[in-house]
Amino acid sequence: MRRPGGVTPPAAPEPSASGPEEGEKAAPVSRRLRGRPARSRASSGSAIDEAATEPIPVVTAGIVSADADATRPVSDRPSGDASFAPVSPLQPLPEASDPEADSRAEPKPWWLTRRPDPAVQDSAEADKTLARAEKNRRRYERAEARRFTQTARTRRKRLLIGAASTVAVVLLLVLTAYSPLLAVRTITVEGASRVDAGAVSEALGDQLGRPLTLVDFDEVRKTLATFPLIQSYVTEAQPPSTLVVRIVERRPVVVVAANGAFDLVDPAGVVVETSPARPPGYPTIDVQATPINSAGFAAATQVLLALTPEFLAQVDSVSAATPDSVTLALTNGQRVVWGSAEDSALKARILASMISNPAIPNVSEFDVSSPEAPITK
Repeated sequence: MRRPGGVTPPAAPEPSASGPEEGEKAAPVSRRLRGRPARSRASSGSAIDEAATEPIPVVTAGIVSADADATRPVSDRPSGDASFAPVSPLQPLPEASDPEADSRAEPKPWWLTRRPDPAVQDSAEADKTLARAEKNRRRYERAEARRFTQTARTRRKRLLIGAASTVAVVLLLVLTAYSPLLAVRTITVEGASRVDAGAVSEALGDQLGRPLTLVDFDEVRKTLATFPLIQSYVTEAQPPSTLVVRIVERRPVVVVAANGAFDLVDPAGVVVETSPARPPGYPTIDVQATPINSAGFAAATQVLLALTPEFLAQVDSVSAATPDSVTLALTNGQRVVWGSAEDSALKARILASMISNPAIPNVSEFDVSSPEAPITK
């Protein structure tokens, strides 16, 4: 085959120091150039030269350059140049970039450069959903457990509160019993008229300095028993340091003549007062006919206690040979047959109404032994 005019065959590639790999890269280019068909058999040599001298871009390390080597004819380019690589006309050429600008640009964070895996995202979302469901399940189970154990917890709470209250009360009592802040510093005596209150307080002086809860009441009873005019007593602790003693004195009701003197005695026969003259306002009793320790004396004193102080002052003497034969002698000479001590309050009211009734004149004796049918003489 004849070579067209004006076409110079390419020179043989020179051996390169890079080895057979570079030669292998350059070989396809020479073949493609060698096998490129001419536009026309009848075209002139100038057209073939223009096609042979058409600039071909060279891609080297991602940078497209159209330098002087690229504009050289194919026949003039070295076949062993490793920087030359054929580019398909259908592939887009990469954009040129400035190496200095790339070096100055700040690196992007890893979470922006890293592409999330859809499978990993779906697994993470599933784990979160499972964790929320597990949390809701535990919360529901706890709520149900609290609802079903509400009665037991309420009972347990009440028991704990009761036990705590008991322990607190016990501790308070113990602290109060042994605390010196609640020791007795003052003793007050109330209700004394015939009894000397100062003497009673002085007799109870051994209780001073003791806590109010540790007062020896047996010792107090023995001390007050030495006062015969005290019939009964009541003690009261008033915090922080006061002991109050309320006494009830014996009430004298009858006078007993003995040894040239007059003893004022109470219903128990205890001498409340002794005087050389007869005390006014109290009747006398003959202890020879009615001994003090007899049942007649007890019945007579019970009758006298049922009378009002105004009527008692009108009684001159009383006698009771037996418990059912109580008789009163008035200061105006009249007699009252009382009978037994039963219904003494009713008999006293009936007797008072009969004495104050002006329609019953010149009566020497009133018999109220049967209060439903009183008799006058």
